[in-house]
Amino acid sequence: MLKGIQDKLEWNRLLSQAQIASGKFLQSWEWGEFHRSIGRKVFRFEAEGCFGQLVAFELPFGKKYWLCPKGPLTIPGASLHMGEFMGALAEAAKKEGAIFLRFEPQEIPAGIGLKATKQVNPSCTSIIDISKTEEDILAAMHPKTRYNIKVAEKRGVVVNGRWTMDDGRSFDEVWKLLTETAKRDGFRLHSHSYYEAQAKMPNVSIFSATKNGKLLAVAIVIFDDEVTTYLHGASSNESRNLMAPYALHWAIIKEAKSRGCSRYDLWGISDDPNSGWAGITRFKRGWGGTEICVPGTFDLPVRNFWYSVYRLARHIERLRFYVARRMRP
Repeated sequence: MLKGIQDKLEWNRLLSQAQIASGKFLQSWEWGEFHRSIGRKVFRFEAEGCFGQLVAFELPFGKKYWLCPKGPLTIPGASLHMGEFMGALAEAAKKEGAIFLRFEPQEIPAGIGLKATKQVNPSCTSIIDISKTEEDILAAMHPKTRYNIKVAEKRGVVVNGRWTMDDGRSFDEVWKLLTETAKRDGFRLHSHSYYEAQAKMPNVSIFSATKNGKLLAVAIVIFDDEVTTYLHGASSNESRNLMAPYALHWAIIKEAKSRGCSRYDLWGISDDPNSGWAGITRFKRGWGGTEICVPGTFDLPVRNFWYSVYRLARHIERLRFYVARRMRP
């Protein structure tokens, strides 16, 4: 039987037992509260050692779905119950009016009828071991990455990892750079309020790279136990010869080490030629991390008719986006 969890300490005890290489922060209590702060409902359930934090997303016509990012998870020895747990979550979601659940499991349980869908969070990533010395971390990088770090330093790029909105600086500066990057690289953004609320989380920092006061690149980073994760980044179309992103990530690595972190998760790589991730994947692989993958993103329909309508609408939307991107000058 599903048990709803309302106590932060109880949730953290469960989460501390889960073994997950990347994205564990998405199941953290703080991440759920971040979603609550932007108006979404959050549910936390446990049964037979399986557990998951789910976020409700609104759809047209008063419909909704539940997302379990990088989950559900298990304590050791409980993975055999995952199929039953997902089924129980589906019943709970149906009672709340959801038409499907979206999972990002560490492994796929048998006999549950999951349908593969486009990934929400990256299924493959590159993780840098930063428990080593700075010299060893540099030695593991591609020579071009080491060279560009030195170029940025010689050309006077300065990195600040203490950006806050309490010192009179506006998040609009970061938003402007995010929109500039999205337009250049052809990807979609969350809303301004989404990023701003995320930046206010206590374990999130914005690192900025500047020269002569001009903002060149930013990175939104989350610190979670022993792992630092690069969530979002942006860079200016101007002064790209200064190699600001290289100085930015090297500074993040050094800051993460100073906080006692042992891993820096670059949060997403892809060899899919249609993903538009070719450039960022080359950049991330240059840092010499270890690549890991999980199965991906899957849907579990609970109202088949409405799920079919949703899939059709998404297909039309993606087609329009693809056509608009191809026609862009």
